[in-house]
Amino acid sequence: MERKDLYDAIWKRRSVRKYLPKDMETEKADALRGSLSSLNKASGLSMELVEDSGSFRSITAPLLKNVRAVVAVKGRTDDPDLFEKCGYYGEQIVLEATALGLGTCWVAGSFNKKCGSLEIGKGEEIVCTITVGHGAEEIDASTAAPAVPHRKTRGVYDFLEGNTNVPGWIAEAMKAVQFAPTAMNNQRTRFVYADGKLSAYTPPGKLNMIDFGITKLHFELAAGGKFSLGTPGEFKKD
Repeated sequence: MERKDLYDAIWKRRSVRKYLPKDMETEKADALRGSLSSLNKASGLSMELVEDSGSFRSITAPLLKNVRAVVAVKGRTDDPDLFEKCGYYGEQIVLEATALGLGTCWVAGSFNKKCGSLEIGKGEEIVCTITVGHGAEEIDASTAAPAVPHRKTRGVYDFLEGNTNVPGWIAEAMKAVQFAPTAMNNQRTRFVYADGKLSAYTPPGKLNMIDFGITKLHFELAAGGKFSLGTPGEFKKD
């Protein structure tokens, strides 16, 4: 899917916890699987779309209803950037699903590893999951970008540490950062602009690194360019 399509999906994405009791269309599932294959090759992850309700018993909390499909976000335990990659590449799937009119929700839950349709390789672990399907309130793919985030968030300049006198393109990209989903709405990533260079960092912790990957992706989609892996991550603009 094109960068612009993913960028546009930032403003439409919602955390969907209640789904309609129906399967997603075959063409949409195939599109997600195709993207997962490409992203796995690019990242070294082994993300997988699983359509088997028997897999979800251990992650279907009371607030999650009628879950029929999930993306298992997983990779090798010896990958030093595993958690950041899971956030970064998993969010690409979230945004693609949103662009297809599907609902999603990040879930830091466990899987029934005995599920026959789930493949977990030796030396791999499931970092988190993403529920996906038709939400009880369908996403309108034609909706224009909302004026403000749909949940509590920090102000644009709250993400900047130190010098807040930044170029307009950085301030503009922070609006996409406002819409980045994070664990418990912590939004702990901070950006530092000094001597004409931009970097981002986050405190240590597995959930923080997942959030870090998600946040970096949102910034990149808005500004162009690329962050280096790790914390701090250095940004290079296209």
